[in-house]
Amino acid sequence: MRPMSPLKTPAPILISCLALSLALSGCGKKATGQVAAVVNGDEITLQEVNAELGNAKIPEGAEKDKARGILIQRLVDKRLLEQQAKAAGLDRDPDFLNRQRQLSQGLLLEFYAKRAQDTLRVPDQAAITKFIGDHPTNFAGRTIYTVDQLRFTPPSDTSVIAKMKDLHSLDAIAQYLEGRGVKVARGANKIDSAQVPAAMMQQVLALPPGEPFIVPTPQGIVASVIVSKETAPLSPEQAQPLAVQMMRAQALDAVVQQRLKDARAKAKIEYQPGFTPPAAPK
Repeated sequence: MRPMSPLKTPAPILISCLALSLALSGCGKKATGQVAAVVNGDEITLQEVNAELGNAKIPEGAEKDKARGILIQRLVDKRLLEQQAKAAGLDRDPDFLNRQRQLSQGLLLEFYAKRAQDTLRVPDQAAITKFIGDHPTNFAGRTIYTVDQLRFTPPSDTSVIAKMKDLHSLDAIAQYLEGRGVKVARGANKIDSAQVPAAMMQQVLALPPGEPFIVPTPQGIVASVIVSKETAPLSPEQAQPLAVQMMRAQALDAVVQQRLKDARAKAKIEYQPGFTPPAAPK
C-alpha cells in the first residue's frame, strides 16, 4: 500500500480563505477609547479629530458636538477616497512617491528647526537695545519704498539672466526679455525696510537712482526700481518684539548652518559625474 499523501487544499479555496482572513483582520478593531471611527479596518483616532477641530476655527457659540460630527464625517470620506486611491495603485506611482518624500522632508525639517529653536536663549534687554541700534533701517529708520516691478519665470537659458546686468532701466529689461519670448508681468508694489535684511537693504540703497535690482524668489525673478519712499519709524513698543524675532531667527540660522557644516564634514557623499555641485564660496 502506498503512503497517503497529505490533503491539499484546492487553490481557489486557499485564495478565498486568505481573502477572508484579510477581511476579518480589521474586524477586531472597535470605535472605542482613543479610536473615534473605524473605516474598513482603518482607525481614525481622537488625535486626528482634535487636530481637525483645532484647524476648523469653529466660531464662538457654535454647537461643538454637531461640528465634531461634521468633521468626523469629513475624515471618514477622506479615508474612503484614500482607500480607493490605494486600491488603484496610486500610492506606488513614482510621481506620488517623490511628492510624498518632499512633503515628508519639509515637515521633518520644520520640526527639526523648531526643536533647535527651543534650545535658544532668550536675548536680554541690553542685547535687544544694541540690536535695534545696529539695524536702523529695520527700526528707527524704517522706510516704506514704492517700487516699479517686473515679475517673470526664469528662462531655461541661464545666459539670458546673466546679460541683464548690462541693462540699467526697467524698460530696457522688459524690452530685452519680451524680445526673447519671456512673459513679463509689470506693476507697482511696496517694500518695507523693516522686513528686509539690513545688508540687502544697504546694497539696494547704494545703487544709483533708477538702477534696477534683481531678486530671485520661490515664485520667480523680480526686477525692481524704487520710485518713491516714505519714512515710517517703529515705536519702541513695536520695535521690541520685532527685534527679538529677528535675533532668534539669526541665532537659529547660525545653529542650523553649524550643524549642517558638521554633518557635511562627517558625511560620505558620492556624486555621479556631471552632478557635482559648485564649490561653496570661501
